[in-house]
Amino acid sequence: MIGATVTLAAAALLCSILATLGNHAIAREFRDFDLRKNTEILMDPMVAVRYAEYRLATNIFYRQSLVLWSLFGLTAAYMIVMTILER
Repeated sequence: MIGATVTLAAAALLCSILATLGNHAIAREFRDFDLRKNTEILMDPMVAVRYAEYRLATNIFYRQSLVLWSLFGLTAAYMIVMTILER
């Protein structure tokens, strides 16, 4: 059970790091871009595709990290409860 907990924590941390790196890449590539204000930048197909790829990858890693952190929390809580009940 400890191996599952450590594996979930490592995978969740990795996905969180990748989501953060994706957000930094978007912020670096599209400095002055605000989707609510200026959408004319997305008229260029190359820029629009690159922006969509960054957003998609970042959102996938973000959602994966949310699920993995939740599973890690449940696994850790289960281990704590079982440890307390054994005494």
